[in-house]
Amino acid sequence: MKTNIEDHFRGLWKRSQAPGAGPLSAEAMQSWAEARGLIVSSSQECKVGLFRPIPAVMLDLAGTKACFPMISMDSPEWKANRAAADKQANLWKKVEWFGPLWISHSNITKLLADIQYCSAKQAIQYFDYHMSTAYTLPFQAVCIAQLLPKTRSMAGFAPLAREAYLAFYSGHRASSVAALIPVIEGGVKRIASTEPSLKVGDAVDAVINRAIGLAADLHFAGMWVPDQYRTVDYLFGQDERVFVFETFRRWLKECFFQDSDKYSGITWLNRHLFAHGLSTEWQLSSNFSRLIVAITTLGVIEAWHDETNVVPLLFPEMDDDSTLLWQQALRRGQIQMALNLQEQGEFQTKGRLVPELPTDNGVTLRKAVLAEDAIKDLVRPLRNAGWNVHITEPDKEALYVIATATSGDSCLVAALLFSCATANELYRKLAETADFILYRGSPYEQSMYAAGITVHVGPVAGWCPPQAPQTYLGDSAPRQFASIGSRILRAVRTFLFRIRGGA
Repeated sequence: MKTNIEDHFRGLWKRSQAPGAGPLSAEAMQSWAEARGLIVSSSQECKVGLFRPIPAVMLDLAGTKACFPMISMDSPEWKANRAAADKQANLWKKVEWFGPLWISHSNITKLLADIQYCSAKQAIQYFDYHMSTAYTLPFQAVCIAQLLPKTRSMAGFAPLAREAYLAFYSGHRASSVAALIPVIEGGVKRIASTEPSLKVGDAVDAVINRAIGLAADLHFAGMWVPDQYRTVDYLFGQDERVFVFETFRRWLKECFFQDSDKYSGITWLNRHLFAHGLSTEWQLSSNFSRLIVAITTLGVIEAWHDETNVVPLLFPEMDDDSTLLWQQALRRGQIQMALNLQEQGEFQTKGRLVPELPTDNGVTLRKAVLAEDAIKDLVRPLRNAGWNVHITEPDKEALYVIATATSGDSCLVAALLFSCATANELYRKLAETADFILYRGSPYEQSMYAAGITVHVGPVAGWCPPQAPQTYLGDSAPRQFASIGSRILRAVRTFLFRIRGGA
């Protein structure tokens, strides 16, 4: 019976589009339906569609409803919506991502504005900057502990995602990224398990098309609608869920599953590059949060594919499970930091830097330690000696900082090295401008590393800088000047007291 009614709907739509049919109206549609012998409960013009409603005629045949749109894809309104969606999709493609769920429109607008006119490389940097405040540790914990376990096919990967999450924040970042890359393909295959012979690209299409089909049903409230209005082509600029699902499909096919010889991205998050060892750039730390979000998004799409909707489109509040997971990661991160500092100290006693790892070259930690020690052991002693001090940031390798101390016309330059065991070339370079070359920690074969250096070289610990020549009274004046000032102030107070007493 339903198929017969849908045939009538198609006939009515075909008649409304025939040359000379005139403008579509509720009265005309009711008349045509009754001419076919159909019992019409109501026929009215209304707005239909979620997100960006369009005018349509809604026909009700004893509870079976159909909507007949009154605008086509030639309308200026539809073209404007589609152009805006295409522009946004191209920007997401630029950063090798898809329209994200669970991110506010304001944050999305800021990101897309920043990446609109820059290079792809700079766009990725903007993406990492903006998303670092969105894809946080608590956000990832909710994905793993609250959303993934609800899915049919992806729930089996939740323990693996949990272990990878804890391992990542325990310092094992490359292995954590590697553990999650196969989950994407495994998840697609599991969701499309009813058609096991499909290649991965075809499986992606089957999964996404099914999810978009449900989104189309909901967009039109379950009513019959002409086929062309249910397509991705039409809904891409009209329904935000279809936009997310379709851009996710494009990311999977054009980035993640793209053939290695055709991939030209910057994130290197590509299944074939990983599987065949063609690049090691996939180990980028930023790819971990991308994978967690992609896997969870795949879980959402499965819920739409299965029409279960067990994974919500609205991001949930943290519960006890995700809070405990987040706290686990924090504790492991704190322990890892303590281990890093201890290992760094042990390597330094042997005159070495901690060897680079695929996801950590050690620069960030060296910068933090060098900056802290520079303030404590270099800047403060110089200021206590009466100098005004300007200090540079650590160099890009975090091997040294330079402090320039001034007092009147006098100037003193001191360089602080991260370690005594620094290349002689760097010693010579610093000696061209520095009056003192100091280093953290204890001496380690100083005579070899600092060979040929005539300026003072030694550990910064316990270093006493020369007193600054005093040309004015100020915060850095020595104590004898402060004492003179105090005696003058007392004399003035005594004089004023006597004047008042005499009066």
